[in-house]
Amino acid sequence: MHQLECECAQCRQRAGAAFEVLEFGETWSGKGSAPALFSEEEELQLAMELLEVSSEEELEQFLGNVFKSVWKGVKKVGATIAKVAKPLGGALKAVAKTALPFVGGALGSMIPIPGVGTALGSALGRAASNALELEMEAAAPADRELELARRFVRIAGQAARLAADGDGSARAVESALTRALHQQLPHFRSAAPQGEAESGRWRRRGNRIVVMGDWQ
Repeated sequence: MHQLECECAQCRQRAGAAFEVLEFGETWSGKGSAPALFSEEEELQLAMELLEVSSEEELEQFLGNVFKSVWKGVKKVGATIAKVAKPLGGALKAVAKTALPFVGGALGSMIPIPGVGTALGSALGRAASNALELEMEAAAPADRELELARRFVRIAGQAARLAADGDGSARAVESALTRALHQQLPHFRSAAPQGEAESGRWRRRGNRIVVMGDWQ
């Protein structure tokens, strides 16, 4: 009789026959793709508006239009939406300035006013910039800015939709924006949102278990 830890060919073959791959945990909602929130026409119109931004006031107006488009059918209005709009808007402005060269160039001479979401947006913006750089490598130079703008429209819209489902807290806004970035940018690399379940797979081979996590 062979011990469980035996490494002989016979036991390895037997263990291989009993090899199993099992799932653990739940996939968090920041993984994978998200349904489109805008029609092709709406997305293009918002992207063109973003490309024409030349001041912080115009950037705020653009974000206001995105929020209105996403929240127009949301029943959860009033105090919660009001609590979400300011920190989410601040974070998205910081992401745009950091990750989008044409926005950063337009607002480069302005000193950002510290506020709720600004530090968060700057940190996530750097990670988003790296992801966008990888994803835009194959894009033609003439189309790159428009594609960047369209991608940001999707990020902002998805973040607004997810944030509306939260309680308006800073943590909920952070989670919504991080999840939106993960959903819309396949190359985005950042910690999973706080409070989200980790997921992955584990393998059982004989008496051994090998955990294969999915943390990025």
